[in-house]
Order: sequence, then C-alpha cells, then structure tokens
Amino acid sequence: MTAASIAAAVAAVGITLPLSGCAAVKSGRTISVWTLALSPFFDDYIIGLLREFEAAHPGVRVEWVDVPYEAIDRKLMAAAAAGRGPDVINLADRTFARFVGMGALTDLTPLLPAQTLAEYLPGAARIGIIGGKRLALPWYLTTQAVLANGDLLRRGGLEPADIPARWPEMLAIAGEFKRKAGKPLFTLPLGFESDVPMMLLSDGISPLKAGPGGKLVSNLTDERVFTAIDPWVTAFRAGHVPRESATGGSSHLNKLFVEGDVAIINSGPNFLKRIAKDAPVIFRSTIVRPAITGLLGRAHIAVMTLGVTSQSRQPELAAALAAHLTNPQAQLDLCRRAVVLPSTASSLRDELFGMPIGDEPADGEKQIEYRVATARAACAKQLVDAVAFTPAMECWPDLRRNFEDSFKRVLLDGADLRAMLADVDVQWNATLADRPADMSAVPIASPVAGFEPAAADPAVRP
Repeated sequence: MTAASIAAAVAAVGITLPLSGCAAVKSGRTISVWTLALSPFFDDYIIGLLREFEAAHPGVRVEWVDVPYEAIDRKLMAAAAAGRGPDVINLADRTFARFVGMGALTDLTPLLPAQTLAEYLPGAARIGIIGGKRLALPWYLTTQAVLANGDLLRRGGLEPADIPARWPEMLAIAGEFKRKAGKPLFTLPLGFESDVPMMLLSDGISPLKAGPGGKLVSNLTDERVFTAIDPWVTAFRAGHVPRESATGGSSHLNKLFVEGDVAIINSGPNFLKRIAKDAPVIFRSTIVRPAITGLLGRAHIAVMTLGVTSQSRQPELAAALAAHLTNPQAQLDLCRRAVVLPSTASSLRDELFGMPIGDEPADGEKQIEYRVATARAACAKQLVDAVAFTPAMECWPDLRRNFEDSFKRVLLDGADLRAMLADVDVQWNATLADRPADMSAVPIASPVAGFEPAAADPAVRP
C-alpha cells in the first residue's frame, strides 16, 4: 500500500487553499496547520474541528492550508527555507521520516500529557517515535482486507475457507491454482512500490541490523533474507504471479481484479465501491476475508501523521491542536465520513467497526454498504495487532528505491538474487554510513499469540 493510497482512501482531491473562517488575523495568537489532500470533500469537517479548538482557546486563530499530496515535499521545504513553515504538519508515513532527518519536527513528549499519548494504538504510534523522541502523532490509518473473486477461486479448486492466512502458504498453492484456473491466484507489488522489504519484517526478518556502536547497517546478506525472497522469484519466473507485479506498483492489484485476471488481492475496503461500479458481475462474486499476513500474523498499517514543526513559535499550542485533530471523537467522526480507520484504541469500540447485522441485501446500494462494512470490520479486528512495518528512517525511501531498482532486474532480466542482495547490501551501507539511525527505527514485532492458518478460521462474510 503506497502512502498516496491513504489520501485516495478518503476520496480526496487536494488543492492549496486557506479556508475562509480559518484565515490568519493580525491580532491575537495565530497558528497554522497543513493537511494532505482533504479539501474540498472534508472542508466542513476540518473547519468544524478548528472552530472547536479556537473556542477552547480564546484569542487563538488557526490558519488551515490543504496541500495536494504530490506537492507537499516541495512546498514544505520552500516554506521552511523561508522561515515560514507551518506549526502543525500532516505527513504520510513514508515522507515523515525524511523531514525528521532534516530536524524539521519537535519532540511531543514534553508538550502533551502522558494520558493523551497513551490513547494511540502502539502499532500505529511507533512510526512517530525515532531516537526515543515522539515526533508525530498517528492520525487516520488504512489497512487491508482480502478481496476474493469467488467464481475464479472455485475454478481453481478453492473455497473461501481454503484461503491461507500467510503468504508462504499462498505461494505453496499458487502453481496448482494457475494450472487449474488459467489465471493467477494472487498478486502484489514486487518490483515497484515493492512490498518485499515490508514482508520481510512481517515475517520477523529484519533487512537491517545493529552494527558497531549500535548504528544501523544492512542485513541483506543474512541467509534468512535470501530464503524468504527466493520463493517469490521462483513464483514470478514460473508465471504463478502476474508480470505486472514487477512494474505495476499497487495500482495493478485493483486493475487486474476488476478485469477478472486474478482471484485474490489485499486491498482497502473502499475499493469495493469501484468494483461494484466497474465490474458488477465480479462484485456479486466478491468475498471478503481478513488480510493475508506474514508469519507474525500482523497486518501492515499505512499511517497519516501529525507533527509540530521545529519552526513553530508556539509548540505547546501546536501540540494541543495536533492532539485535538487526532482525539478519539474527532477520529470516529472522520471514519463515519470515509472508509479509513482510527489510531485511537477507544474509537475502535464503536459499533461502526462491528460486523453488520442481519443478512446481506440482495443488490443495490445497501449491498455495497454491507460489503464495505464487512471489510471495515475485518480490517478493524486486525488493527489491534497490526504494525506499521515502514522503518521510521529519513533515508528509508532511498534504501527502498535501491532495492526495487535491483530487484526488478532479478525478476525481469534473470539476474542472480544472491548477487543482487550482496550488491544492494553495499549500496545500503554506503547510504547508512552518515545516518544516525539505530534499531529503534526498525519495526520489530513478535508473533500474534495463537495465530493459525486461515483454513481453521471462519470466513468473515456470511
């Protein structure tokens, strides 16, 4: 799941716009907040929250600027260089750490009560903790559910209860399924926007390790890394995984599923609405189940964050605004408007995240709503144990790009995997040489207690 897909999950069309009613004033105290691609669809929601904050802090005015997703890096760097950075900034998980490395964010620990900081789900909150400092609060989240084409699944000899819970088990049956069905069982991004580094972590294998003095170094030559990745190379070369997985990024999952060319994808619940619109026949056959995970049994979370910039002249007030925007009730209200998930544990107890009651409607909008609610419930159930498997490192995008560029050659050109890992190991160590990161930046998790294969679990959808 790309960080951009989080913004897509809220159906956002971003524009840069200071909203009237929240504009800066010359008198009193003024702070600013920048968000990512929430306007115009969420104008009333954001304006309402900001007015609540202003009412609770007499004399304070909040300026809101909404920034298109693709413009945030350029706009923030330009503003910071001119000394006009915002007080509060919304960043996606894969962008956030880059600005941490530039010293752009302030530690929130001394600025917020411990009780407030304890409200957030640990798996989501850890992305914002670097070097022992809490540099961002988690805001809204997305995670995934399995969407399965039941008709295609059965053509390959599988029933919904046969869908494995773990990727290694999926790989084990992929060849036989392709032989029977004539189409791949599943797909996921391998060479572009690659899930492979995240999947290593979800199997309990770290691509990074502590070197001399505790400083991070590459761990790509660890034999466990080769053993975990080699089956994917074998499956791709055998045609058990679509060729698009090498170059298509996350967008190819939904495309192939709508076209009926793959039986199973991990995708967001909001995608069900597109299936219903673009491929009604496939929608009628679509089955929802919990996401396929690595060996730890923990789903991956994509996280939107809110942080206080180091240029803020009122960091206590800015931190209070970030906490206000991410408080449990505010997050619950957002989740009622968009198919996203909250980062606060108490919000998950709301009936919104429970399984829909009664039988599924036969067709129409109510059927779509029922399926979306079912997928949201499946995602919410996994969220308690889920982890943001994105390392909280400012150089992580560079390391990931190094890996992807080389791994594509293994998939498409037949390059040797072991030699590729050795080469990228050298590149990673060169990148890490002047970086201060340590293992606290790497999401190391334990297995979920009692995690069992999916065949032993009931289907989510009745």
